[in-house]
Amino acid sequence: MIISEEDKLKADLQTTESDVAKFSKRCDCAIRAQELTAKALEEAIENKKGVIEKVAKLKNAIDFLKVENSQLKEENSKLERSIEEVVKAVVDSFWNQFEFTPDYENLKSFFVNYGVRQVLAEIKETHHSLDLSMTEANYPAVEEAGDKVAQPPLEA
Repeated sequence: MIISEEDKLKADLQTTESDVAKFSKRCDCAIRAQELTAKALEEAIENKKGVIEKVAKLKNAIDFLKVENSQLKEENSKLERSIEEVVKAVVDSFWNQFEFTPDYENLKSFFVNYGVRQVLAEIKETHHSLDLSMTEANYPAVEEAGDKVAQPPLEA
């Protein structure tokens, strides 16, 4: 069988049409993929802009917090200095009080007398029949000593 020229051309035409249809389909798929890629890229750019704005806000917040932190540190150091001054004044007042208390010339004797008086008070509570007046006379009570204390001069 001899294929006529016309049949060959028809077969070539069908093959070409089939190839064109396949190529057209591939082009349509490629175009659709490009559209989806472009859309995804636009969304990514928008998201990036949002992220950039959030980062800028966070940087501003960090700067604000740094300033606030430095202010709080400064205020804290002022308060610490004030506390040190108050503690020093209280300790000085405490020591000055002992200087004006003749029965307690130093801190050691104060605590010895105070401790002995506490023990004597407990013994009195548990053993009512004991006479501890001689022993108590050697250790003046804190309340009794308070009556004898000369008051320190008031500071202006």
